[in-house]
Amino acid sequence: MPLIVAALLFVVVLAYVNFRGISESVKTNLAMSIIELTGLALVLLIGVVVLFGGDANLSRPFQFNEGNPALLALTGAALAFFAMTGFENAANVAEETQNPSRVYPRALLGGMATAGLIYLVIAFVASMIVPTGQLAGSEVALLTVVQAGPIPFPGWLFAIIACVAITNTCLVSLITNSRIMYGMAKEGIVPRIFARTHQSRRTPLVAIIFTTIIALIMIVGVGEAGVNTLANATVAFLLAVFALVCLCALVLRRDNLDHEHYTAPTALLVLGVVVNVALLLYVLGTDLQGLIAGDVTIRSSVILVCLVMLVVGLGLYFVNNLAQRRLDSSRDGRGGS
Repeated sequence: MPLIVAALLFVVVLAYVNFRGISESVKTNLAMSIIELTGLALVLLIGVVVLFGGDANLSRPFQFNEGNPALLALTGAALAFFAMTGFENAANVAEETQNPSRVYPRALLGGMATAGLIYLVIAFVASMIVPTGQLAGSEVALLTVVQAGPIPFPGWLFAIIACVAITNTCLVSLITNSRIMYGMAKEGIVPRIFARTHQSRRTPLVAIIFTTIIALIMIVGVGEAGVNTLANATVAFLLAVFALVCLCALVLRRDNLDHEHYTAPTALLVLGVVVNVALLLYVLGTDLQGLIAGDVTIRSSVILVCLVMLVVGLGLYFVNNLAQRRLDSSRDGRGGS
């Protein structure tokens, strides 16, 4: 089956899971997360065997490439940022949990700490088993580690685990997109029709259909070659959004609320603004340098993709705002009927 066709069917099936309900989606997500952790546990087990077997290169994980170590760390952070977007996605379904003010902050911070630790250990294990240059040139880095390890494990089975990980990420993204559209419709930012829910499933049906169609259009539009550009554009937008969220959290301190809520440490919010802006400038600056040097084409430019998406989004926002005003004035002219 052609890759594009497989991707389209893949998204449609996950959209149906999303439509079935948040409970079904969460259970599916949990099952796939357990499978993912099994794959990571295998990599860790291989690392332990190699380490105690005396075949590990313990100096390799601490070797820097040529260049400024701080700049290299910034490059790694910008690259790894995409892997952490699932935590941002989880915020959009916090309202569908019990006692979110208490439960969600613990889940978010605990999950990020756990995932960060696992990422560091996996990176250490992978580089002490396989040369970093070989890992960098591989499209299936962890599979390369498994194949280089002393434990015989079928490559096809580990590939399935990797596919499950991709499926999990895509499902969470589809759930998030539909809930964001639903939330914006409730606030009147986009047409109210997107806030409609299915009568029996109680899921935002119109928002799910719309966001799925957008995903399908983008898959066909960018093709195989444009995936990296689209991913980098997503990272740029998220960095900007995260910086704004930290600023908003500081401004919201002025409001007095009469219910229990989580308050983030001020120092952490300030640090969040600084780090996110620095990463954003780095991502866009790297793309601009590539454009000037001719290494990046206009079609594959992250800056251009961001500008096009931003213009389209702002255009839709103002069109909806204008239509909503006319609708409200029309209702007022008829006596509010």
